[in-house]
Amino acid sequence: PRRLLEKMTGRLSAGGWPNGVMPLIAFEFTGECAFWLSPLVGEVDSDGVITPRNLQQRLDEHPGLDTCKVIKSLAAALSQMHERRVAHGNLKPGNIFLAEDSGVILSDWTMGNMPGVASFVFTDAILYQAPEQLTDVAGYLEEKGYRWDVFAFGVLSYRLLTGKFPRSDETFRMVAPAAKEHRKDGIQADLSKVAKNLTRQEEITWPHQTVSPMETDFRQWIDRCLSLDPDQRPATMMEVASAFTMMEERAEHAADHASLMDQRRRAEHRAWRATFFAGSAVAAALLIAALWHQSHSQMLQKIAAVPPVLAPPVLAPPVLAPPVVAAPDPEIAIAAKKEAQVLEAKRINDSDQIKAELETSRLVGDRLFSWAMEKGNRRLPPLDGENSRLQQLEQFFTDFLTRHEADPTMATERARARLKLAEISLSAEDAALARQRLAEAKTAWDALPNDSEITFRLASDSLSLALLLQSKGDPDAGLSFIAARKALTDVPQAEVSADRLGQLLAILDFHEAQLLAAKGNESEAVEQLMRATQSLNRIADQRADSAILRSELANCYLSSASILEGMGSLGDAREVRSLAAEELVKLLKTNPQDFNMRLDLAGCYSAMAESSVLAGDLLNADSTSAEALKILDQLVNEQPDNPVAVSRKAAQLGLRAGIQRDRGQSAEALKGYDDAIRSLLGLHAADPENSLISFRLALLWWQQGRMLGISGKRAEEVALIEKAAEMLKTLPSNLSSNGPSSEQLKSSNAYLLGDLGHALQLAKEKEAAAKSFTEASSFWESLLKSRPKSEEYSEGLSWCRQRLADLK
Repeated sequence: PRRLLEKMTGRLSAGGWPNGVMPLIAFEFTGECAFWLSPLVGEVDSDGVITPRNLQQRLDEHPGLDTCKVIKSLAAALSQMHERRVAHGNLKPGNIFLAEDSGVILSDWTMGNMPGVASFVFTDAILYQAPEQLTDVAGYLEEKGYRWDVFAFGVLSYRLLTGKFPRSDETFRMVAPAAKEHRKDGIQADLSKVAKNLTRQEEITWPHQTVSPMETDFRQWIDRCLSLDPDQRPATMMEVASAFTMMEERAEHAADHASLMDQRRRAEHRAWRATFFAGSAVAAALLIAALWHQSHSQMLQKIAAVPPVLAPPVLAPPVLAPPVVAAPDPEIAIAAKKEAQVLEAKRINDSDQIKAELETSRLVGDRLFSWAMEKGNRRLPPLDGENSRLQQLEQFFTDFLTRHEADPTMATERARARLKLAEISLSAEDAALARQRLAEAKTAWDALPNDSEITFRLASDSLSLALLLQSKGDPDAGLSFIAARKALTDVPQAEVSADRLGQLLAILDFHEAQLLAAKGNESEAVEQLMRATQSLNRIADQRADSAILRSELANCYLSSASILEGMGSLGDAREVRSLAAEELVKLLKTNPQDFNMRLDLAGCYSAMAESSVLAGDLLNADSTSAEALKILDQLVNEQPDNPVAVSRKAAQLGLRAGIQRDRGQSAEALKGYDDAIRSLLGLHAADPENSLISFRLALLWWQQGRMLGISGKRAEEVALIEKAAEMLKTLPSNLSSNGPSSEQLKSSNAYLLGDLGHALQLAKEKEAAAKSFTEASSFWESLLKSRPKSEEYSEGLSWCRQRLADLK
């Protein structure tokens, strides 16, 4: 338990302490007295009595106004732990402390019902634990603890929202500590019976109906967390926290929309009132006008009845002399003429500029039209690789810059032309010219008013340049990724598509992580990949129909799995491959016949089965391998000459033969090895340089040899394993991307030569056995240099050295 606690606490402290997890002031797990020291979260009264500020102390306040906030904070805190590959495993109200802002602080991780605990005293933590944790705590070491936490989160959430346990409520409430109490003494619990009682109640019911779509979604996620089948639960709390965030954003969007609609309705109501009062005023004015007209007519009639009064005589106006007009000022006339000339010149210049821009637009339109018509379909063909079109476009924009280089009014159009030239170079995969032209485009746009769309476009092109440099193995690729990250983070998020920006940053994280892994920075690479995965997960959940996002997400998972395997984290790699498989299954729903996608899915299942065999989980290996074979059978029927599909099927036949061998089914195992080897021999003859096929074939000969040795055919065993060893020696150390990794090749050589030495020892060939054990030891020593703390490599070396000592 101490070692487990030390390992998980070390993961939490790596890269900065996670939010929502109890910070540790000091800790020591290896000394005579293990301890950790954390801040006090609570109050101390005048008598020195400490009252902890945890959820157990305030359990009677729920359900209440802060319940949803506490649940979401709990999901976020657990997500932070899972992001650092730490499962809590000991969730209960007493271990969930409350921050001042109603957020949570998790404590006491990997304690209680954990692997290595010899005697376990009842605590209320078991009331929240998944059935599989109650019956097999060793599963924590196989990375099953994440789904245990998901289940415990579901139980806690249900209890906070309803005041009840989702299953076995009457029994659990009898033994659960009441609010403000932290334990119940004298209780004995049979964990297997508790698990059995939980599994009897499959369905979860809620005591009242939901009142909003958001609450419905919220409950659906909690129901998923409470599934008795671990595979039906979310894989980690990162998935749950991401879903909660998405629901909140959707609800805020709906609230904003409702608010806008209310404003519109109020505006329409005000407009109606204004119209009504305006109409009333007009009607009143007409009425008053009619009355005035009637009164005025009556007055005129009265005036007409009165005798006329003679007016005084009108005198003629005096005759005036014509005005004197001054002579025009010659200076004013000249100035007016000059001003007219300037205005005319400006009009002509503006007209010329408009004509030039129209001509530019017209020519671009013509180019695009001929481009679209080239292959006779409505969609534009892909630009990349179409050299003739790229050259035409490049010549056009180069000529445009030459014609308008000196025109100050065309600065914006020149900047656009420079940007397009940079993008043409990127499409032509001319990294050096693309770098130069992109720098020129940035300089041109820096002199112009800020434009968020152009800023975003330049940042996207910076990322494209980094990806191009990476694909060409350029040593400056790392610096280009740094520059691209700065360009993308400088884009004003409020003015562009936040989803697209997040997607580009995730792509950057994904590809930069591959560079980090290649340089040996594997932990940093995994963290970056998980960040990319979270971003893509969030965006993909919001845009469920986007196959491109799902594909990028699956690639992220598969890259993470490869790096984790290189680090020796086989359990983590299997978990991540499981997530990749989920994404591929979602993709296949939209295109179920996609060959490459099905091949990737079969590859996920195959790798998961191999990891399960290494972990000793033969039941899971059997079921996962069966899934892989079902897909691979279909693929090989469709494309019998596809080397990847055939080799993967052969590998699974060999893996299943190994499972049958371990179950004592010798005849079935030998047939499985024969079928697998036969399918690979044809491929190897056609392509003897294919590293993947050679590697798979060597492993099958090796396993078949061991099988023959078990049946007493020692000479045949030695011959086949020697044949496999020779095959492995032919594989180069700098393998192609389709073959095994360098570390995987060394490890296979070490194991195989150890088995060969053992077979030779049993065949009484001591000198040959000693040579084989010595070669195996050299491989183990080389592997230990790369990973000095690996128990697997250390034990392999010790075993070989012991065998050598036995031969003397």
